[in-house]
Amino acid sequence: MAQRSLDAGAPLGASRASRYRVYLHLDTTGQGWLTSRSALPPALRRRILCDGVIQPVWETDGKPVNVGRAQRIVPARTRRLLEDRDRGCRFPGCLAMHHLECHHLDHWADGGRTDTDRLIMLCPSHHDEHHRGSFVIVGDPSRPDGLTFTTRSGTRIRPTFRPHVAVPKTVAAEPDPPPPVPRYAGPMNDKLHLSLVRFNPRPPQSKHQAKSPPHDP
Repeated sequence: MAQRSLDAGAPLGASRASRYRVYLHLDTTGQGWLTSRSALPPALRRRILCDGVIQPVWETDGKPVNVGRAQRIVPARTRRLLEDRDRGCRFPGCLAMHHLECHHLDHWADGGRTDTDRLIMLCPSHHDEHHRGSFVIVGDPSRPDGLTFTTRSGTRIRPTFRPHVAVPKTVAAEPDPPPPVPRYAGPMNDKLHLSLVRFNPRPPQSKHQAKSPPHDP
């Protein structure tokens, strides 16, 4: 929600994110720190510098004297090409298509090129996991199947969901009808008229007859 709010437009076309920007200071030795704070871990520094905005500060004798023009590490034109090529997060099985971030396969902080053949789109969650070392990405992102994602132990990561395949509906077979009851055939092959058959109910037995044991013949 915070990311969507910052990306929303503001009057005069200014971005709201520029009003709440946090500045990360860098130097030529590869260190990074926030204003009046301690140094950031390398993984977090690389994560921020994958797809951020840089603004040079000119110094003289160690004192800042001028601030240069801010520009994105990944230009907007390059981002549009990547969004059209990747069509979402490139992590296997991820369906995220909005609020994606550009990721340098070769870390920008280590001199990686900002070219389409070395950039991919990742959702913020998988981008964070990669920089924390949860998985490794190698390959050619220009091909749909050119990337290989592996865990720390080297196990290849594959999609965890199965694509939906339309299965034709099968008509349930009706149960076989019961076999016809054969017609009654008497001794002379005569017909039995059930309307003329009468069954007399069995007469009730007395308690004495029910308890008396049967007599042997």
